[in-house]
Amino acid sequence: MIDKIVFGLAAVMIAEGLVYLLAPHALETLLKALKSLSISARRQMGALLCLAGYILLGLSL
Repeated sequence: MIDKIVFGLAAVMIAEGLVYLLAPHALETLLKALKSLSISARRQMGALLCLAGYILLGLSL
């Protein structure tokens, strides 16, 4: 079980690292766009992303 958690965390770290490595300007643009959203819109986006991740995780098991 712990090996799957470590694997998942490592995969997320690699994916995030690739964004910083390959497209740092695009990341800055995305962060500026996110900053222009209201806090409630960001919360809704976070909730939807969590739900989508939960569904994908459930489908993969």
